[in-house]
Amino acid sequence: MDKYGKYAVAALFVIFAATLAPWRFDFPLNDDWAYALAVKNLAETGRLTLCDWGSSTQVFHILFGALCSKLFGFSFSALRAANVLVAAGAVFVFVKLLDEFEAGFFEKAAAGLTLAFSPLYLVLANSFMTDVHYFFWMTCALYFYVRRLKDPGDAPALVWAGVCVAAAYLTRQLAVALPRALPLSLLAQGRARWRTLAAVWGPPAAAMAGYALWFRLMHGQTWASENYVAAATLAHVSSPLSFLNDSFYRLFASMAEAGLLLLPLAAGYVFSLGRFTSRNGTGSRVSAAGPWLALAAMAGFALLNGPLPYLENTLANSGLGALTLAGSAFKPSGVFSSRLFWLAATAAAVVSSVVLMNASGLALRRGGPALRFVALAAFGQLAISLMGAKYFDRYLLPTLLPWFAMAAVFAARGIRFSRPAAGFALALYALLGWAGTKDYLAWNKAKWELACKPREEIKPEDIINGFDFEAWHNYERNMAYLKAMKPLKLIGEWDWQKVHRYRARISFAPDPRMQVLDTAEYATPLSPRKGVLYLMIPKPQNLR
Repeated sequence: MDKYGKYAVAALFVIFAATLAPWRFDFPLNDDWAYALAVKNLAETGRLTLCDWGSSTQVFHILFGALCSKLFGFSFSALRAANVLVAAGAVFVFVKLLDEFEAGFFEKAAAGLTLAFSPLYLVLANSFMTDVHYFFWMTCALYFYVRRLKDPGDAPALVWAGVCVAAAYLTRQLAVALPRALPLSLLAQGRARWRTLAAVWGPPAAAMAGYALWFRLMHGQTWASENYVAAATLAHVSSPLSFLNDSFYRLFASMAEAGLLLLPLAAGYVFSLGRFTSRNGTGSRVSAAGPWLALAAMAGFALLNGPLPYLENTLANSGLGALTLAGSAFKPSGVFSSRLFWLAATAAAVVSSVVLMNASGLALRRGGPALRFVALAAFGQLAISLMGAKYFDRYLLPTLLPWFAMAAVFAARGIRFSRPAAGFALALYALLGWAGTKDYLAWNKAKWELACKPREEIKPEDIINGFDFEAWHNYERNMAYLKAMKPLKLIGEWDWQKVHRYRARISFAPDPRMQVLDTAEYATPLSPRKGVLYLMIPKPQNLR
């Protein structure tokens, strides 16, 4: 890539994200509040105390947030804007990683923009969860590992990779898969020397040991570490048949949603689907039948389970982002609420996933050790994610999405990649992601403003307004009460909500059992009509 071209994708993402004005939204989304509580405590007291809700290691994430708070003051606006810049940095490193595999500039730019404009990535960039920060450190580690695999004499690359893995681990435990993937690649090359392995594991092992000692001896157990990280995972895998069934569903669902999220890249091969096998395949009958078998399997899964979306958290019939309010059927969600849209999206995702699987197979057969290492790292992280008690669509960000994007770029060598088709799909894709994210920010802003209006008769902490709102106002106090009453293992996931007596609720729809105290309207690009939120209190005859 030329001197300035390598910055183009990241710059376009910053401009694209800036049109959403992330600095205007001073409130948490989804799990933002849990990390923000730790940031606020560290910035104000100088003591690092993790929230009981957060299950990731998150230390580097919290330190970054505390630094932002020291520089600009604590606010979700500052944290969100900083997260967008980290997301841009991650896209920049991802394109540099693609540059290591000698593909064309357009294909690499298309892959970078497909990731950057993805509805999933755009929503996560406008949050303060750990996903984007982990993706940044993971991609940096992959970049340095790939450099080392391509040039065995590049010793500094291995050191930098270890540092990045350590930072990634101190953000999310998922990073344990990264140093495990490299020795396998080195063994395949016959270059697994003990000094190299020591260099690979040195910084990550130090980070893991240091975190374990600090957490157990100084910090102490949290609700998540006691009940979710280990206990819920063990419970999930302890029933082999149930675990196998869940894993197959999650895997097929992941392939379908990855196909949808990377649709612009698959669209680039719309005029050359038949040439995958003839140009880069093995030429055998099994190889020729592979895409058809994959198409039959994915189509069968879709017919059995209905249209997308399959995984919760970001993609939904109500739009983008975690839906936290009742009455979603009354929310103006435009195309997202259309069954026809999801049927068409599912059909396109099925075909796209098969194209990406085929590209993946080509990359594994024709790619070198560095490309295979990236695949091992992706599948290793995916395997760990599948073991968890919960599985969200955002878990695709460090696993299938970067690997399939790289495979699609690699497959473009020797096969016609349609730039008009990819560009047209990318434009539609970006428009849909932008509109969905704008809607997500708009209705959340409305619910916070409606609940936080000064009122004599009701306080914000007494309003049912989505778990993010309720947690920001009540979680720490309620959890402190519960922990004083009983051991962590006896505290249920949602017991903290049951402690408080709520006196009102906010919903997208009025409830005939309640009287409307106030309303708020918000504009959304998904619909010509405005959305309405209702603040309601029980009618006197319904009070208990």
